[in-house]
Amino acid sequence: MSDNESHQDHFNFSEYLLIVLALVALTLAVNNLSSGFASPLVWGGLLVTVISFVIFFKLAKQEGKAHIINISVLKNTGFNQGLLIYTFLQFIQINLTFVIPNLTQLGLKTSAFTSGMLLLLGSLLSAFFGPVMGRLLDSQGFKKLFLIGNFLAMAGILLYIIFAQKLSIALIVIFHVMFMTGFSMMYNNSMTIGLQQLEVMHIAGSPYQGQSKQVVMGSQAAFIVLFIFTLLIFACVLRLIKRDKQGLVKN
Repeated sequence: MSDNESHQDHFNFSEYLLIVLALVALTLAVNNLSSGFASPLVWGGLLVTVISFVIFFKLAKQEGKAHIINISVLKNTGFNQGLLIYTFLQFIQINLTFVIPNLTQLGLKTSAFTSGMLLLLGSLLSAFFGPVMGRLLDSQGFKKLFLIGNFLAMAGILLYIIFAQKLSIALIVIFHVMFMTGFSMMYNNSMTIGLQQLEVMHIAGSPYQGQSKQVVMGSQAAFIVLFIFTLLIFACVLRLIKRDKQGLVKN
């Protein structure tokens, strides 16, 4: 085949089906966690997820075939750190959009409209700060942005944990704004930094408690889990800074 001839790879349908199967099984497992790990939908879904991903990665390592995902990029540590920060932030943000409205509506007895509006200010600020933080990344580098952003995100979630039993509408908004400001400093920029590393881009609460108390306790537990993810983000940030000092990060 000459250099001017085009080459068309076939769509790897088997790898696509494995990804779909893994995600569907994981969704079913997560949605049925309230039934406990003894539920067949929970342990069965998790088992199918693991098996599907194991088979997928084995197929994706085969040479001479077109693949859905080029897993060789996962050998790049800098890319992995950026991807983990991006993924963890997305996980926390999605969970907050679920936990906060439920906490305020069921725990604080606000209306559904009010519960939804609590997220508005932080979301608007995040949308506004997005391009601004991108410009700061270009002019200042990632280290200060990521450290300050991680501190704000971590502080926002930690304050939710500390004040979980005494949360008011005002505190919920303030803490969410803190998190979303830190989020906007890292979210898009983390993937930008990650991609730059590639040479070629190819259950809490007792049943004996009242509903409000259970919701508050459950929300606090959820915030604790999310705070753990901010710690994981911090570890990734520190690892990126260490690699940058070694001259291994393109910035």
